This record gives sequence, C-alpha cells and structure tokens, in this order.
Amino acid sequence: MNPPLILAAVALSLLAGCAGYGHRAHHPQGGMPPDGAIMQGGGMQGGGMHGGMAMMAPAMFRGGMLVAHGGRTLYRFDRDQPGSSACYGDCAMKWPPYLAPAGASASGDFGLVPRNDGSRQWTHRGKPLYFWSGDQKPGDAMGDNIGGVWHVVRP
Repeated sequence: MNPPLILAAVALSLLAGCAGYGHRAHHPQGGMPPDGAIMQGGGMQGGGMHGGMAMMAPAMFRGGMLVAHGGRTLYRFDRDQPGSSACYGDCAMKWPPYLAPAGASASGDFGLVPRNDGSRQWTHRGKPLYFWSGDQKPGDAMGDNIGGVWHVVRP
C-alpha cells in the first residue's frame, strides 16, 4: 500500500473519532455541536468536493444503529411530527438535538427541520434526530426505549 495514503487514512480516522463529543456551552439549547463544517446526505456528491470540502452524510449505520460521526448514537422521539421537533427546554437539555452547521444541505434519507431558536436539526426519514445526555462514549445506547417514546434509530 501507499505509505502517504495509509498516513492520511489514519489521520482521518483519528479526527473522526474525536468529532462531535463535546458540548458547546454557548449553544442556547445545550445541543451537541454538528459533526463537520459542511455536510450533505447521500454520500459524496459532484466529484466528492464542494467548496474544497468533502461532502458526506450527517450520520451512518454502524452496529445496527444510526450514529453521528464520532460514533454517538442517534435517537428519535415518538412525540415528534414529521418535519417538526417537540423537544425543547428541559427535554432538549436531556436530549440534545443533532444540529446542522450553517450552510448544510441534505438529500436522500436525511433532511433538515427548523427549530424555534433559528437553528436547524438533522432528520432521518422525516424524524428529527437527538443524542441522549446519558450516553458517555461512542456506541452507548442507554437512551433506548426511555419512557417508551425514545428509540435508537435502526435501519
């Protein structure tokens, strides 16, 4: 194999493992930071680059669960309506919405819905996506079936 290619792959995997695991204290909803600067659902688009940045889906299925880049498990809320989040205030503190960065666009199974504060939240098949504040590390799914209304997103 090509040594520079191996080095690049290792560097990218290390960066991906660090993404999306801290809270942004200044975010008004206590949400998680988005994973990456520009994302688009459906994988690589138009040669794989847009404005000098690779385009990628905001999440992927791994181990039978939908996870954000960095491995954080994503959840759906039964009380949400397609295209609208019902989780604000204390709910959003426990279940931070998966927020999209400015300029993000979506396609395929991934979409975006506006939130009351003007931010935009990622959706999968029309259902808004959330993290569970009780998950401590990539792959945790401690929020599955809490209250019978929160569920890990599965294929």
